[in-house]
Amino acid sequence: MSEAQSPSTTHGETRVTTLELFFDLAFVFNFTQLARLLSRDMTPRGLLQVLLVFWLLWWMYGGYAWLTNHLPPHRKSHRLLLLLGMASFLVLGLATPNAFGGDGVAFGIGYLLTVGVHAALFAYGGPDAARNMLRIAPFHTLSALLVIVAGFLDGPAVYALWATAVLLEVVAPMVTGVSGFALRPGHFVERHGLLMIIALGDSFLALGIGMDGGQAGLSHVTTALLIFVIPACLWWVYFDESEKARRAERALEKEGAHQRSRLALSAFFYAHVPMLLGLILIASAVKKTIVHPFDPLELAPSTALAGGVSLYLAGIAWFHGILKIGPQRFHLAASAVGLGAIAVGRYSSAVAEVFVLGLLIVAALVSEHRWSRQIDRLAPHLRTAADPSGRPNHPPAPPTRVTATPEVNRS
Repeated sequence: MSEAQSPSTTHGETRVTTLELFFDLAFVFNFTQLARLLSRDMTPRGLLQVLLVFWLLWWMYGGYAWLTNHLPPHRKSHRLLLLLGMASFLVLGLATPNAFGGDGVAFGIGYLLTVGVHAALFAYGGPDAARNMLRIAPFHTLSALLVIVAGFLDGPAVYALWATAVLLEVVAPMVTGVSGFALRPGHFVERHGLLMIIALGDSFLALGIGMDGGQAGLSHVTTALLIFVIPACLWWVYFDESEKARRAERALEKEGAHQRSRLALSAFFYAHVPMLLGLILIASAVKKTIVHPFDPLELAPSTALAGGVSLYLAGIAWFHGILKIGPQRFHLAASAVGLGAIAVGRYSSAVAEVFVLGLLIVAALVSEHRWSRQIDRLAPHLRTAADPSGRPNHPPAPPTRVTATPEVNRS
C-alpha cells in the first residue's frame, strides 16, 4: 500500500513517510560537510564558522520537520516542492566547506531557496498555519539576504552579517510565537528519532573517510572497533529500553496546543543542538584519531572528541529535564568528567581517550538502567507514564508505529 493510501496508523497518528526519511538523508549530508570543515580547520575560527552554518541549517530543518508534521507530503505537488527543498539543502551542503570563502553567495542563494520552498508549502497548511508563516517568513528571508550580502564581503563584516542572520532566526519565534500549528506528538518524536539514527550513522562515514582507502591493519581495525563503541553507546543513550520515546509522546500529548508547541521547540530543537553539535565534533575528531591511534592526539582533535561526547550527554540531560522522561544527574556527571579525557588523549594516546570515553558512557547507561528498574519496582503502575519525580500522568498511549526503525518506540 502506498503512503498516500495509508497516511495514518490505526490510532490516527500520521507516520513518517519514506520521502521525509529521504529528506533527512539529504540533510545529514550537511553534517558530513560541517565535520569536514571543522576537521580541516580545528581553530576557534573554524569552530565559529561551524556554529554559524549549523544554526541556520538546523533552524530550517526544524522548520521542515514542523511542516511535514502539520502537512504530510501525500499530494504530488507537496512532494515535488519537498524534493525541491531537498535540492536546496544539497546546494547548502556543497557550499558549506567554503561558505565563508568563495561559496558564500551560493550558500545564501541556497538558503533563500530553502526558505522560499518552506513558505510555499506552508501556504497549503490551512489559514492558521499560513498566517503564522506570513509572520515568520520575513525573518527567514532577511536572514538569507544577509548571508548573500556577506558572500560579497571580506573580513569581520562577514561574521557580523552571519551572526545577525542567526540572531534573527533566534528572535523569530519569540516575536511571532509558535501557535497555529497542529503538532502531532507521535510523528514528531519518531521523525527526530530517525534523524538521530542517521546522524549517528555519520560516525561510520567518518571512520571510512579517516582511513582514506588505507590498509586495514590490526591497529586500525582495533581502533575502529573501539571508536564504534562511542556511537553505539550514544545510540543506546537516546534509544534505550525504558520506553523513553513513549514517555516523550505522553509529555507532549498531555499539554494544550500552545504549550505543546513550546515544549516541542525546547526539547526537539534547542535540546538537540548540543547533541548534534557533539556528533559533528566527534566525526571531525575521528578522522584524526584513526590515522595514528597509538600516538598522543593533538590538543584540537582530543578536545573535539571529548567535548563532542560531553556535549551530547549534556544535551540528553537537558532533553530529559524538559520533558521529564528520565534522570539528568548521571549524564551531567559523565559530561563533566568526560572533559578530563582530553588530557588522556593528549598525553597518552587516542585509543586511551576513546576507551575512557566509552567507559563513561557505559557508566551513565548502567546508572540510568538501575534508576529505571528502581522506578519500576517502587511504582510499577507508573512504568510508562511517570516522570522522574514520580508524579503519575495519564495511562500510557498506544505505541506509535515506526516505518524504518522500531527501536524508536520500543516498549
